[in-house]
Amino acid sequence: MSPSVCRRPFVLDDGADEVAVIAAHEEGLRVLRGVLRRVWVDVISDLPWPVQVQGAVRALGQLAERRHCGQIDIEVDVDDDEQFELVVAVSPFTIALEGWSEADEEIYSASDTGCGLWLALTPAEEAEFRRRLTECGAEPDAVISQPPRRRR
Repeated sequence: MSPSVCRRPFVLDDGADEVAVIAAHEEGLRVLRGVLRRVWVDVISDLPWPVQVQGAVRALGQLAERRHCGQIDIEVDVDDDEQFELVVAVSPFTIALEGWSEADEEIYSASDTGCGLWLALTPAEEAEFRRRLTECGAEPDAVISQPPRRRR
Protein backbone atom coordinates (compact mmCIF):
# COMPACT_ATOMS: atom_id res chain seq x y z
CA MET A 1 0.00 0.00 0.00
CA SER A 2 1.76 3.10 -1.13
CA PRO A 3 0.04 6.47 -0.92
CA SER A 4 0.46 9.16 -3.54
CA VAL A 5 2.71 12.16 -2.93
CA CYS A 6 -0.02 14.31 -1.34
CA ARG A 7 -1.48 11.55 0.85
CA ARG A 8 -0.14 10.26 4.15
CA PRO A 9 -0.87 6.79 5.52
CA PHE A 10 -2.75 6.37 8.80
CA VAL A 11 -3.53 3.31 10.93
CA LEU A 12 -5.51 2.51 14.05
CA ASP A 13 -3.64 3.06 17.29
CA ASP A 14 -3.26 -0.22 19.20
CA GLY A 15 -5.04 1.31 22.20
CA ALA A 16 -8.13 2.52 20.31
CA ASP A 17 -11.39 1.63 22.05
CA GLU A 18 -14.41 0.07 20.31
CA VAL A 19 -16.19 3.40 19.77
CA ALA A 20 -13.10 4.84 18.08
CA VAL A 21 -12.50 1.72 15.97
CA ILE A 22 -16.04 1.70 14.59
CA ALA A 23 -16.09 5.47 14.03
CA ALA A 24 -12.69 5.40 12.31
CA HIS A 25 -13.83 2.76 9.84
CA GLU A 26 -17.13 4.46 9.10
CA GLU A 27 -15.93 8.06 8.96
CA GLY A 28 -12.80 7.16 7.03
CA LEU A 29 -14.98 5.79 4.23
CA ARG A 30 -17.29 8.79 4.34
CA VAL A 31 -14.41 11.27 4.14
CA LEU A 32 -12.87 9.38 1.21
CA ARG A 33 -16.12 8.77 -0.66
CA GLY A 34 -15.58 11.62 -3.11
CA VAL A 35 -12.29 10.11 -4.32
CA LEU A 36 -13.15 6.42 -4.06
CA ARG A 37 -13.87 4.85 -7.44
CA ARG A 38 -13.79 1.14 -6.72
CA VAL A 39 -14.59 -0.69 -3.51
CA TRP A 40 -14.54 -4.42 -2.83
CA VAL A 41 -15.80 -6.05 0.34
CA ASP A 42 -15.76 -9.57 1.72
CA VAL A 43 -18.97 -10.42 3.54
CA ILE A 44 -17.08 -12.66 5.92
CA SER A 45 -16.20 -12.08 9.55
CA ASP A 46 -14.12 -14.05 12.03
CA LEU A 47 -16.76 -13.30 14.67
CA PRO A 48 -20.56 -13.34 14.60
CA TRP A 49 -21.91 -10.25 12.82
CA PRO A 50 -23.24 -7.71 15.32
CA VAL A 51 -27.02 -7.32 15.32
CA GLN A 52 -26.81 -3.74 14.03
CA VAL A 53 -25.14 -4.84 10.76
CA GLN A 54 -26.99 -8.07 10.00
CA GLY A 55 -29.36 -6.27 7.61
CA ALA A 56 -26.38 -4.87 5.69
CA VAL A 57 -24.80 -8.33 5.58
CA ARG A 58 -28.01 -9.81 4.12
CA ALA A 59 -28.29 -7.00 1.56
CA LEU A 60 -24.67 -7.45 0.44
CA GLY A 61 -25.27 -11.20 0.20
CA GLN A 62 -28.27 -10.54 -2.04
CA LEU A 63 -26.17 -8.18 -4.16
CA ALA A 64 -23.58 -10.94 -4.54
CA GLU A 65 -26.30 -13.41 -5.57
CA ARG A 66 -27.66 -11.02 -8.22
CA ARG A 67 -24.15 -10.64 -9.62
CA HIS A 68 -23.49 -14.38 -9.42
CA CYS A 69 -20.42 -13.97 -7.26
CA GLY A 70 -19.52 -15.34 -3.86
CA GLN A 71 -19.15 -13.61 -0.51
CA ILE A 72 -15.60 -12.50 -1.40
CA ASP A 73 -14.63 -9.47 -3.49
CA ILE A 74 -18.10 -8.04 -3.96
CA GLU A 75 -17.64 -4.84 -5.94
CA VAL A 76 -19.84 -2.04 -4.63
CA ASP A 77 -20.96 1.05 -6.53
CA VAL A 78 -19.72 3.93 -4.35
CA ASP A 79 -22.01 6.36 -6.20
CA ASP A 80 -25.06 4.39 -5.06
CA ASP A 81 -25.97 5.75 -1.61
CA GLU A 82 -27.59 2.51 -0.46
CA GLN A 83 -24.67 0.29 -1.51
CA PHE A 84 -22.16 2.71 -0.03
CA GLU A 85 -23.89 2.73 3.36
CA LEU A 86 -23.91 -1.09 3.35
CA VAL A 87 -20.13 -1.02 3.02
CA VAL A 88 -19.85 1.62 5.76
CA ALA A 89 -21.89 -0.61 8.07
CA VAL A 90 -19.82 -3.78 7.61
CA SER A 91 -16.37 -2.18 7.35
CA PRO A 92 -15.56 -2.38 11.09
CA PHE A 93 -16.43 -6.08 11.16
CA THR A 94 -15.28 -7.63 7.86
CA ILE A 95 -12.11 -9.58 7.21
CA ALA A 96 -11.38 -7.46 4.12
CA LEU A 97 -12.46 -4.28 2.37
CA GLU A 98 -10.45 -2.30 -0.17
CA GLY A 99 -11.05 1.15 -1.61
CA TRP A 100 -9.20 2.45 -4.67
CA SER A 101 -9.00 5.93 -6.20
CA GLU A 102 -9.43 6.95 -9.83
CA ALA A 103 -5.62 7.01 -10.03
CA ASP A 104 -5.70 3.29 -9.17
CA GLU A 105 -4.17 3.84 -5.73
CA GLU A 106 -5.39 1.97 -2.70
CA ILE A 107 -6.55 4.61 -0.23
CA TYR A 108 -8.63 2.54 2.21
CA SER A 109 -8.19 -0.92 3.67
CA ALA A 110 -10.09 -2.61 6.47
CA SER A 111 -9.19 -6.08 7.68
CA ASP A 112 -9.03 -8.55 10.52
CA THR A 113 -12.62 -8.08 11.68
CA GLY A 114 -12.08 -4.45 12.61
CA CYS A 115 -8.58 -4.66 14.04
CA GLY A 116 -6.90 -3.49 10.86
CA LEU A 117 -7.51 -0.10 9.29
CA TRP A 118 -5.24 1.70 6.86
CA LEU A 119 -6.15 4.86 5.00
CA ALA A 120 -4.29 7.46 2.97
CA LEU A 121 -5.47 11.01 3.56
CA THR A 122 -4.65 14.46 2.28
CA PRO A 123 -4.20 17.14 4.97
CA ALA A 124 -7.74 18.45 4.32
CA GLU A 125 -9.21 14.94 4.53
CA GLU A 126 -7.30 14.28 7.75
CA ALA A 127 -8.73 17.45 9.34
CA GLU A 128 -12.27 16.48 8.27
CA PHE A 129 -11.74 12.91 9.47
CA ARG A 130 -10.56 14.00 12.93
CA ARG A 131 -13.46 16.46 13.21
CA ARG A 132 -15.91 13.67 12.38
CA LEU A 133 -14.32 11.33 14.93
CA THR A 134 -14.74 13.97 17.61
CA GLU A 135 -18.39 14.50 16.63
CA CYS A 136 -18.96 10.74 16.99
CA GLY A 137 -17.57 10.84 20.53
CA ALA A 138 -14.39 9.04 19.50
CA GLU A 139 -10.86 10.04 20.41
CA PRO A 140 -9.45 11.77 17.29
CA ASP A 141 -5.97 10.42 18.06
CA ALA A 142 -7.21 6.82 17.83
CA VAL A 143 -5.84 6.90 14.28
CA ILE A 144 -2.17 7.70 13.98
CA SER A 145 0.26 8.40 11.19
CA GLN A 146 1.66 5.07 10.03
CA PRO A 147 5.18 4.66 11.34
CA PRO A 148 7.81 4.00 8.68
CA ARG A 149 8.71 0.38 8.18
CA ARG A 150 12.01 -0.70 9.63
CA ARG A 151 14.48 -2.36 7.36
CA ARG A 152 16.21 -5.45 8.65
